[in-house]
Formats: sequence, structure tokens, C-alpha cells
Amino acid sequence: MTTSLVAELEELQRLFSGTPVPRDDYNHHFFMKPRKLLEEAQEEFSAFLDGHFENLRGGRNNKAAEALRSHLQWVFLGLADAAMRGNWLLVSLDDRAYTSDLLLKRYGFKYAPTKAIVDYLERNGFATVKRGRQYKNNPARTRLYPNPELASALVGFHLQTVTDIEPPFVVINEPEGKWKEVIAELPVDHPDRLEMTQINDFLKCHTWACKGPVQLKYKHDVFSSGRLYTDYQDLPDRRVRIRINTLIDGEPLCEVDFSANHLRLAMSVLHDEDIGDAPYEDIMEIAQLRDRSLIKTFVTRALGADNRTAANSGWNKEKLGASLFEQIELAVMRRFPKLKLYDAWGIQAQNLEGAMLRHVMLQGIEKDIVCLPVHDAIAVPQQHEKWAVDAMLEAWERFGVRNASLARARVKVDKP
Repeated sequence: MTTSLVAELEELQRLFSGTPVPRDDYNHHFFMKPRKLLEEAQEEFSAFLDGHFENLRGGRNNKAAEALRSHLQWVFLGLADAAMRGNWLLVSLDDRAYTSDLLLKRYGFKYAPTKAIVDYLERNGFATVKRGRQYKNNPARTRLYPNPELASALVGFHLQTVTDIEPPFVVINEPEGKWKEVIAELPVDHPDRLEMTQINDFLKCHTWACKGPVQLKYKHDVFSSGRLYTDYQDLPDRRVRIRINTLIDGEPLCEVDFSANHLRLAMSVLHDEDIGDAPYEDIMEIAQLRDRSLIKTFVTRALGADNRTAANSGWNKEKLGASLFEQIELAVMRRFPKLKLYDAWGIQAQNLEGAMLRHVMLQGIEKDIVCLPVHDAIAVPQQHEKWAVDAMLEAWERFGVRNASLARARVKVDKP
């Protein structure tokens, strides 16, 4: 599946030795989950696991040893993910959580083997371990990140991981009010459940890197976010071009991406205005900057935050500088005087993007075409590039405009 990635993986492994541990915040955390490997990778991984398992087993009986080995696989494959995307793996070292946390119980995680593995990693220097602390109603999880040697040994396995494609396919993060119960009790014939089940049932018989379920994720309530998510989209594609060089059903893929989409949607939906082919470049020229990624970062934060202070705080966490923030802010306001910043409209844009990608994926099922969501893009086998471009433009016109004669989408196609 990943034969074209030898050079990319070698480059990523080279970077591990000079890269500090990730920033320890919410955006750089993810929870451990039970992962398996493709059958062709299991033998090599088992051989790697054996030495660590023998060092850990001690006098455990067969049942306890079996649980330990399962947890060792889950932790090590979680650390492979951590190395691949530069985030911390979260585990719980609160023994009480294993009797009350529904996710831990659902996955079958146990306290004793988890703690033994974390102690082993820390004792031998295989990973940086930041132990969680007890806070009322909000215990901090323990964070793990592999050392460079372990990261290099593990990272290639991550592409060959598989997570069972099982419900729930519709979830909500940080629910407010009764939304947690509402989402958990959606009737089987609700459109969200029906469509996401259809998508996942279709994908089960296909292959791609980091195969797993596609989920519809809301945040706070069903009016916020609503993006599609699958593990594939978290593969790196900037510092090292891993994601674009993977395969779908053994074939090279391409990604069809909406261009400047949050900004384009805001001006279309709120003002019936088309913003042209290169809005970020327009802002760059006004601001006298050459870095397009800075403009994109500012626009994303300014449209997503509900006030200027929050947007500025996120900007400063990246150490991008207050003067640069103001410089880009003025350029955006000059280029788009109607645009209202700091109004949390980006959350509505995410909801629209989720609806568009869901529509495209359902259209793909009708034509037996695999589509994978990637934020505001889809990945498809390259032979279906033209279909994907047309489908994305049609979906944007369906969900993103009030007056198609005034505003339209732009897409770009990325290939290996």
C-alpha cells in the first residue's frame, strides 16, 4: 500500500532527532483507541513487540499476559500515530476512570496493563511522559510522546493501521445542554445516521492508509461544526508529503480541495459576492507579505473566533507577532470591507463544508467511487479526478450560494 513512501518516511525519521516534543495543549492531544494492523504488517510488528513484551511480562498468568500484550500493541500503535502527526497520545492513569468512563469501558482498556506500560516507557526513556493530575470534574490525562529512536521504529507501521468501522458514526464534542443525549439517541432513520451508515458500509470493503470509520462530528450543538472526520486526514502533508503519496485500493490518489473556502463561503452566503480566483494573494499584495499560509491562518482564526481577543490569543500561541496580526487585519478589511470578522462564522462554514463533502461521498457511492474527507477536500483515485472536480463544484453550488450567477467555488487538485 505504501511502497511509494520510502523517501518520505526516511525524511520524517530524519526530522525526529531535531524536533522538540509537541506543544502540550488541547490541539495537540488525541486519545488512545484500539488499533489493529493489516495482515501483511502484523508479523513484522509482532517481532518488534516481542522484546518489549518479554521485558514487561514478569510473572503474569496467561490471561494477564494476554491483556498486557493487547495494551502494548494499542499503546505502541498510538505512539506511532503521535510520531506521525506530532501530537501527544493521551491515556488514563486514574484507576477509577476505568469503571466510570464509557469510552474506556467500550474499548476494553484496563488500568493495570496501561500503568505498567507507561511506567516501563518512562523508566527506560522510550517516551516523554507527562503524568495527569486530578482536577474536580476534569482530570488531566497522562500524555505520551516517543523518543526519536522509538518514533523512527514505529512511524512506518502507522500507515498500515486499521480501526474497526463500527458505530457511532455521528458524535458530538463538548456538548452543551442535552445535546449529548440527543445525539446518542438519534433514531435509526434519522438522515445523519442513515447517510453516515451508508458511507461507512460502502467503505468497509476498500483499502487506504489508516483505514477507519468516517464520522460526522458536531461541537457543542448540531448547528456548530458538523465536519466529516477520518484518521487518514491527520497524516502530515506539509513538513513531509505523506498523505498525498498514499494509495486508495492500491491506486495513486489526488485531493480535490476548495480554495479559500471559509472566506469564499462567508462572502457568498452573507453578501452574494464572488471574491475572485486569488483572494489570499490579493490580501498578500495589500499587506506586502509573501507568505500565503500566514494569510490563510489569519482568515481562519478571524472567521472562527467569536471576538478579536480570542483570535489574537490563538495567533500569539503560534508566536506570529502582534504587529503582523494588525498588518494582515488591515489588509483584509481593505480588500473585503463588508466582511465581518470575529463573529464565529467559521463554525457555520464547517457545517456547510460537512454537508458538501457528505453529498459528494454519497454521489460517489452511486458510481462506486471511493471518496475520503480531508477537511474541506476529498481524496479519490486519480482516474476519477474529473468526476470529483465536477461533483465538488456542484455540491458547493447546492449548499454554498444563494445566487449562483454572482458567486462560485474554485477548486484545486493536488497530486503526488
